[in-house]
Amino acid sequence: MFLTFEGKRFSNKPQIIFSKRILEVIKKYWRRIIAFSLPLQVLLVQIMSRHSAWVEEFYATNVYTYISQFLRYAFGSTKVPVGQLVFYALVLALVIGIACRTHTLIRNKAQRSFWWKKTLVDVFFYLSCFYFFFMAMWGLNYYRAPVAVITQIPAVTVTVEKLKRLCVKLIEVTNASRANIKGTPPTFIILPPDQREPLLQKATLGYAAVAKKYPQLAYKPFAVKSVYVPEVMSSFRVGGIYFPFTGEANVNMDQPAFILPATICHEMAHQIGFASEDEANYISFLTCRANPDPVFQYSGNLTAMRYALNRLYGQDSLAFQQLEKKLNPLVKQDLEINRQYWESFPNPFLDLTSGFYDLFLKANGQQSGIQSYSQIVELLLGELEKNNLEYSPAVKPAIAPE
Repeated sequence: MFLTFEGKRFSNKPQIIFSKRILEVIKKYWRRIIAFSLPLQVLLVQIMSRHSAWVEEFYATNVYTYISQFLRYAFGSTKVPVGQLVFYALVLALVIGIACRTHTLIRNKAQRSFWWKKTLVDVFFYLSCFYFFFMAMWGLNYYRAPVAVITQIPAVTVTVEKLKRLCVKLIEVTNASRANIKGTPPTFIILPPDQREPLLQKATLGYAAVAKKYPQLAYKPFAVKSVYVPEVMSSFRVGGIYFPFTGEANVNMDQPAFILPATICHEMAHQIGFASEDEANYISFLTCRANPDPVFQYSGNLTAMRYALNRLYGQDSLAFQQLEKKLNPLVKQDLEINRQYWESFPNPFLDLTSGFYDLFLKANGQQSGIQSYSQIVELLLGELEKNNLEYSPAVKPAIAPE
């Protein structure tokens, strides 16, 4: 084969031979190439993390939206928590893989050097694949524009006086929303099966109300599911988990019923692309308080109040003790039920898994790690500054009786 250029003839055989050699190298070392591409992937993500406007415009509101909706249409039609099953399968495969490799190492002492090299390549290969798909299918949302920009709340510096004001307001609305619940108080722990699906579906009402003002918080289609064997999640203090590879929000429906609505709305926030835990908590608060169901309003208020009071306790324990006395007795009862529930699941591995999750959050740009959940307080202070945490007339809770 020849190419003609300005009357001259050139053979393209060298280029073909070179291309074949490249393909041969790729075919032979493709696992190593993928394995050691991990540092390059991390570098690219770090570069993108410095351009949140680009991530917001190109990825969060475009690419991720299509990925998320496709996955939820694909897996949301069944009540089976596919993500949970896939997660457990991956954990089982990892355990089996480690066991097999260890067995091989023990039996073939002469090949230990080769074993370590192959294991190192395999570890980086799987980490590289996981990192790529995780970032492509959800992880870049950690670097999108802050939700405070979307909801237009001001940045507020945390002071003890501002915390006191926030706690007073949250105690007021929490007491009122608890008193507004008619019929059977939501103090039972395990929801009957016939009440689980309706509760999950009701969560969309709050998102529909909030999306009228903030279209970026629109939620569709629905894909929130109750997990199998929720006691396992309870033993690790996990109320819910978003599985980005199937687009499902898997919720532990075994936890106290008055906590469930806030947990459901939190996981739904992850589904629509808000990865940071403090922002998911804040969106959960907004959507719960905009929900016409009083139990959702109470759950959102109660959860926000707990974070605010915990922060106040760390800065002024005396002020915390004084404000705690203002809690409705039923609210105190619910808080005690919640504490007893989680403490009824002792787990010797809890510190280990919590430490791993803390590192995971820090690796994804949340410098405070697990403590980032409590940073909802900064967002709530901005909301307090903006509108004094007032409800819209359509969902304003009844005033607690004197």
